Amino acid sequence: MRRALSAYLAGVAAGGCVVKEVRPYVAKWLRELGYVKDGVVELPRRYCRLSPTSLIEHVYFLKGAFETYGEFFAGDPHRGDVVAIFKVGSRKVAKSLKLLGIDPLETTDEAGASRYVVVYRRRDVRRFVKVVKPVVDDVHVARLLGLCGRW
Repeated sequence: MRRALSAYLAGVAAGGCVVKEVRPYVAKWLRELGYVKDGVVELPRRYCRLSPTSLIEHVYFLKGAFETYGEFFAGDPHRGDVVAIFKVGSRKVAKSLKLLGIDPLETTDEAGASRYVVVYRRRDVRRFVKVVKPVVDDVHVARLLGLCGRW
């Protein structure tokens, strides 16, 4: 379990050891671990340098990276496809996705200043959700992903 925890924290540190915006449920946990100082998460350097080695470490690394830098986007909330966007251009994220059999797209914004990793194929998004099990905040996205049962 210790290796999985280290891999998750390495995912949180995928964009650097200092993380400014963290979701509230992750921030509370990190505050209890003593990594939050003045509202900013400062992780030890060992997590910034850590590269996952086993399959379970890659899964937890992706979970930490997505819950920190990721979001789901549905262009058409009624019946469109959902894409997963990592707002960090880490090569470790792309490598971990490839090792899980997911084909990511590494791209930048129009100015070329910010790098992103995008999972856009329906099959790959479903595999990502099935294996990594990220938190889905939006009900419409959860329905589009098939996470809501029939009522």
